[in-house]
Amino acid sequence: MKKQLFILFIILTTAVLAACNTTIEQERENTLNDVEDIFLEEAERPNTELDDLEVHIPYTAEVAETSEHNAVIEKSNETFVLFHHLNEEAGNDVIYTMTEAVEEEWLVNETFEEKDRFGYVLLRQVDEENYELTTGMNYTKMTTITKLNDISSNAKWMMETVRSADWSQENPEE
Repeated sequence: MKKQLFILFIILTTAVLAACNTTIEQERENTLNDVEDIFLEEAERPNTELDDLEVHIPYTAEVAETSEHNAVIEKSNETFVLFHHLNEEAGNDVIYTMTEAVEEEWLVNETFEEKDRFGYVLLRQVDEENYELTTGMNYTKMTTITKLNDISSNAKWMMETVRSADWSQENPEE
């Protein structure tokens, strides 16, 4: 009887663990849904100032370093790079066009447009366990290297951050 209970326990444990594992297809679907929803929603109120740009960064994240067009953000032992460059003459899709032009194949390459806003999400596998994830809107993008299980949750807050971008100057290049 103990042997049968032990075998039943092993089978149930294996079934539960298998059900908890996510697949790239599930993460892709969740990511696309979340990112598009955030793109269409009203932006979060900015709470962090980065030179000529204000963005909303979750309280669980912190800006570790900044330079002219970049900010390195640390969150949950992961590193994210926020790139921002207001160049109205080049168009609001210029950062997307330059980013997606890499030769590697993207698993996800989706764009969203509404009125004067242009948003996108890009995902590609960089090795057996890691994925490059990029979300962007207009003149701002955020990129990280992440694990499969974290793709959709990272994409969600990354899109919230780029969606919240508010330029404090009309054109910092002038």
